[in-house]
Amino acid sequence: MSMTDAAMLAASPRAFVAAAAGCGKTHLISEAVCHYGSRRDLVLTHTHAGVDALRRKVRSRGSVASGFTVDTIAGWALRYASAFPRTSGLRCALPKTPDEWNSIYEAAQNLLVREPIREVLQASYSGVYIDEYQDCTIQQHGLVMAIAEVIPTRILGDPLQGIFDFGQNKPVDWDRDIRPSFPELPALIRPWRWEEKNPQLGQWLASVRQDLLQGRPVNLDGAPVRWERLPATKQITEQINVCFDISRQAQDTVVAIHGLSPQCHFVASRLKGLYQCVEPIESPDLFQSGAAIEAAHGPARAAVVVAFASKCMTRVGTALQRVRDSYQSGKIPQTRQGQLSAVFLALRRVAEDDSFSAVITALELISFIPQAVLYRRELFEEMIRGLRSAKANGGGSLPDALWLARNRTRFVGRRLGRCVVGTTLLVKGLEFDHAIVLDADDMEGKNLYVALTRGARSLTIFSRSQTIIPKCKKNKVTE
Repeated sequence: MSMTDAAMLAASPRAFVAAAAGCGKTHLISEAVCHYGSRRDLVLTHTHAGVDALRRKVRSRGSVASGFTVDTIAGWALRYASAFPRTSGLRCALPKTPDEWNSIYEAAQNLLVREPIREVLQASYSGVYIDEYQDCTIQQHGLVMAIAEVIPTRILGDPLQGIFDFGQNKPVDWDRDIRPSFPELPALIRPWRWEEKNPQLGQWLASVRQDLLQGRPVNLDGAPVRWERLPATKQITEQINVCFDISRQAQDTVVAIHGLSPQCHFVASRLKGLYQCVEPIESPDLFQSGAAIEAAHGPARAAVVVAFASKCMTRVGTALQRVRDSYQSGKIPQTRQGQLSAVFLALRRVAEDDSFSAVITALELISFIPQAVLYRRELFEEMIRGLRSAKANGGGSLPDALWLARNRTRFVGRRLGRCVVGTTLLVKGLEFDHAIVLDADDMEGKNLYVALTRGARSLTIFSRSQTIIPKCKKNKVTE
């Protein structure tokens, strides 16, 4: 990639660029914004982790915060639709479900047919860059097309990284939706991510990409990776031990990747706090637990509080099992003396005092249970923030307070720990120094490609053999 590429992209009223993982999409956007932009560029992507990565990259190039705006497509659409609720026809101000989010995209699109709003958009931004375009739904694409009628629009993406399952919402089709409307610029193929840290790995991953595009297996024989044979019984203990070793040996960032969220939670729980779980912004565990806490009263609320804490940390389920069983049956157990006496008293207060203050105190004390490991810290701390916000609002809706807390995180961003564990959906678009792919045989081709391309210095793969045959995808994902 050269400066000419960035200049060409910035000068294009419409364009799209296809790029393999690690070949410089984020770098290209930052060059275009910092060196060829007019300091009023809008940069959009899909994931909040991606927003963080783009924001850091652009700022590292010397652009000040006032010179660009980085957001998710969803977040930007919500802000615009909420700013003009009557004109946009906004039906839901706190969207949670896919249908509610689709109504947000439609509301934002409704605005852009009105000349005064088009003038606002033109005055606000000189152009827009949209990353990870393979993850766009048809509804989001409709909004992008409306934006493209007003300001220069450049889109970047990689069909092989289209791993989101949209259910009933259809993803964009490159040939049908993109190529007729956006002239194609030269593809990015040079593996910049690995050039200085592990060039052999970068070259090997380029060949793996071609194998996956052609539907061929991935051959690890002679590959510049660390391969660990996975026993037929798929003992997770061996994989956890390697995660331990790598985190202790490496001084830089490490990610362990699994295709399933429950397995990520289990792995993190066994790693003694060395790895933290990457949480989705639209966290079902957070919102379901928040709704359960708000709906429960008396002893039932104390039981729900223990259940939520058990999702976030080890030892809680066993240390407080009898207490939780009592509260679930509607009884308030006798307070016992000992190491956990303060926790028992706090839970008793939750059962007797119908306030969020009692819940906050109980959760904070539970987190200090001896030998307990808080491995879902983001989930736990966001619940505390939501409870405090609801308390400050006079006992307002906890689910609404949690939504606002997560939306704040959506805009402000979050900083991941040095060692994390997450699904391919949650780490896609991020770069780490070392990547560990767990149960690689269970991944379909696109998810496998995303997992393999996260580590810049080293890659460790667990599979049953050195020939990995990707699973067939069960659900329709982006193309």
